[in-house]
Amino acid sequence: MIAIEGLRIEDASGAAVLADLTLSVAEGERVGVVGESGAGKTTLGLALVGAVRPGLRVVRGQVRVAGQDVLRASPADIRRLRRRVLAYLPQDPPSALTPTLRVERQITELSADRSDAAVARTLTEVGLPGDRPFRRRYPHQLSGGQQQRLALARLMAGDPRGLILDEPTTGLDGPMRRLVLDQLEHLAAHRGLALVFITHDLDAAARMTDRLVVLRGGVVVEHGPTDQVLRAPSAPYTRELLAAAPDLRVELDRRTTKPVGRVALEVSGLTASRGGRVVLDDVSLRLHEGESLALLGTSGCGKTTLARCVTGVLRPDSGRVSLFGEALEPGLRCRPVDQRRRVQLIPQDSTGSLNPRRPVGGAIARVARIARRMTPDQARAEAHRLLGLVGLPEELATRLPRELSGGQRQRVAIARALAAGADVLLCDEITSSLDVRVAASVLALLDRLRRELDLAVLVITHDLAVIARNADRVVVLSEGKVVEEGSVAEVLGRPEHPTTRTLVDAGAQRA
Repeated sequence: MIAIEGLRIEDASGAAVLADLTLSVAEGERVGVVGESGAGKTTLGLALVGAVRPGLRVVRGQVRVAGQDVLRASPADIRRLRRRVLAYLPQDPPSALTPTLRVERQITELSADRSDAAVARTLTEVGLPGDRPFRRRYPHQLSGGQQQRLALARLMAGDPRGLILDEPTTGLDGPMRRLVLDQLEHLAAHRGLALVFITHDLDAAARMTDRLVVLRGGVVVEHGPTDQVLRAPSAPYTRELLAAAPDLRVELDRRTTKPVGRVALEVSGLTASRGGRVVLDDVSLRLHEGESLALLGTSGCGKTTLARCVTGVLRPDSGRVSLFGEALEPGLRCRPVDQRRRVQLIPQDSTGSLNPRRPVGGAIARVARIARRMTPDQARAEAHRLLGLVGLPEELATRLPRELSGGQRQRVAIARALAAGADVLLCDEITSSLDVRVAASVLALLDRLRRELDLAVLVITHDLAVIARNADRVVVLSEGKVVEEGSVAEVLGRPEHPTTRTLVDAGAQRA
């Protein structure tokens, strides 16, 4: 069905993004493509549907899908191919939806059968409700997991013969990840689909694919049956990827109790609501100096809302947030600069949090100048020092965010938080979009900084391995309430609440 021969794609400097790649995928076959950020995975996926990102160019090679050379096909032929032959689900599935169209219109746009029964059948096939109230919703009224499955349902409405899935499990909590993989597995088996499964989730690749391609710097470094590649890898790079993937049981066995200092951050009786719905319900927790506290829960449980209340971005309905015993004003604008600078949020989307037009050194220096009243020369020197502290070379100070990798941008975000003189770091899913090697290095950096600088770190995550590797204690949120709290070994090793057990079971069942 898919035949790639000698494909070379270069960037503007002439560097190879894909280097003379050759690959075939048969009807009904499932092929995984793994590798770290920048390996060329997404470039390959886009090339399969005749797309090349701005700044890149095809130098040579062929990509044939169902016998058609897609790199030389007309726009009309490409549209037909993407609807009826090989559909592409991007890394950000909501971007594949039209925000002004209701759920049912998302489906009928691509479906030959536009009846209510056909729409309901397509929705239920991916685990979504097929009833009329759900079909009348808009994308913004759906959860992240529902948006992802709707994007998949929209593609399936065109009845394609194959799917390209670009990082389909990124950002999903354990139960939702398992549900999405269940649905994909069912679809592939029921419809006999060919799959190109692009991922940095090695466990998902093990479950979903027959063959595995390992990419590094645009070059195939290993290729073979999935079981063989993961069980007995021949390439050193593949072995590095496998070694970087954390094992929950091993990490739990390594846990040791650490002494902690004063209470740095205290949240007391915090309640918050949005649109008449209670999002946080009487939440209380304590975070000490030098401690890493994990906030665990499924998507929509209130984790990010809690972080927004702590930073003052969102004003709670009631409750109190204190920093070293001093009550913080509930609204950010009411807080003096000294209170603002000492509590810093490191968001999930490092790209969106950095000014795309400002060099990263300037972004760090600006924070030091404003928050700590440094002179321009002092702030520049501090920016260079902090870049070194987070493991980045000084010459990156002149680069723009788009010129850095995902892991480098997260390190810049950490450096910027430290430039403010933070005592408390709120880390909101900071590794969810990173591959295993880069994620491991960012977590190791965060752990080192916490120990060296005696930082209090709140790790907001749904990834049990992140908690097992980096946290001292865990607080579990469910429907806006704290339902369980204790040491990592206690909560993950002997979970008591049904929500915790569901999360732990989903993590333990990763292939």
